Amino acid sequence: MPSHRCHEEIGALMGISISALKDANLLIDDPDRWFGERGLQNIYGLRHDDDRVFAMNVVRSILRDIYGDEGMLAADLHYAVDYIERWLDPELSRWMLIKMQQRVLYPPKRWGFVHRYKRIWYQSARDQNTIPITAYCNMCKGIMRPINSPFCNECKVHVLEEENISREMSFNIFLQAFSQKIEERKIDIRVVDFIGTNFNRIVTMIIDDRLKRGLNST
Repeated sequence: MPSHRCHEEIGALMGISISALKDANLLIDDPDRWFGERGLQNIYGLRHDDDRVFAMNVVRSILRDIYGDEGMLAADLHYAVDYIERWLDPELSRWMLIKMQQRVLYPPKRWGFVHRYKRIWYQSARDQNTIPITAYCNMCKGIMRPINSPFCNECKVHVLEEENISREMSFNIFLQAFSQKIEERKIDIRVVDFIGTNFNRIVTMIIDDRLKRGLNST
């Protein structure tokens, strides 16, 4: 994840006070230390970079009580910058791509029927030669190997061993994941607008921060 200095420099661009940014950084990245320095216990079970909805709401509430609206913005900006940095990390972006492709391979509520001999997937039963299946490959629709298999060996190899991932594909994967995170975690619209307006500058700052720490970027 980006260094605290990087978080603070980006937060300063948004006009958030350094004290609110420092508290957000510590509370999110090392909650046990944050509570301990105040003679408190981490009764919420917060973890390092904990972006569960419950944990994020706890962090927002704490910082809002201390800094008002600015505290909540500092927290949401920290989470959003972390999400961007994950895309810039070659290994994490690769992991994101695989996870999102697996969502295609493992569609929710898998169902359907397969022909006993032709090995073709059908949406509904056709005749006595079609049998129900518990899973099917969503890529080839069961043409290769559908019977009770979440994905075909051929399709799995194609997806997981694909090495030539273009920068455009990686960026599109990031945008999908980022949009989903924003929606699920209810990131403040002011943070979203700030990132949209300053996206290139923020990415450059994160890359520079990674280079200073000896890390590569996509």
